[in-house]
Amino acid sequence: MSFSFCTKAQHIDLLELDGFKKAVKSTDYLAKVTIIRVDVFQEADDSQKYVFTADVVSTFKGDSYNQISFEMLVEKGEDMTFNSAPVYLVLCKSLSGAYYWPGTGSYFKSTSSIDTWINDNRGTIQIAGTSADWCN
Repeated sequence: MSFSFCTKAQHIDLLELDGFKKAVKSTDYLAKVTIIRVDVFQEADDSQKYVFTADVVSTFKGDSYNQISFEMLVEKGEDMTFNSAPVYLVLCKSLSGAYYWPGTGSYFKSTSSIDTWINDNRGTIQIAGTSADWCN
């Protein structure tokens, strides 16, 4: 009989990796980025539009850019926090070609399991999940 035990940290790491894989499969774009600017605009319906600008470290799925901008709509008063640490970011692309935030679970800190998965699957990420079901 064999038993396998996961530490709490390993379990969290595996859950994050599962979420990451689903996000990659469900969106149009994946890159490692560093957020460099956030502009906030008040919308007519009392929501707020955040426009993020990020330097692209590496692109894994979608078109390659040195810098990318994307939009996020949030309810008024909803708090958004980002720092300057590089993160993996998944985005959707509208019919007009603008990138937008598909929702919670769209950015991921670099972890050993995510980094390893990306390195092991680099050749197939570009074609992973062409349905982009978070983007419909």
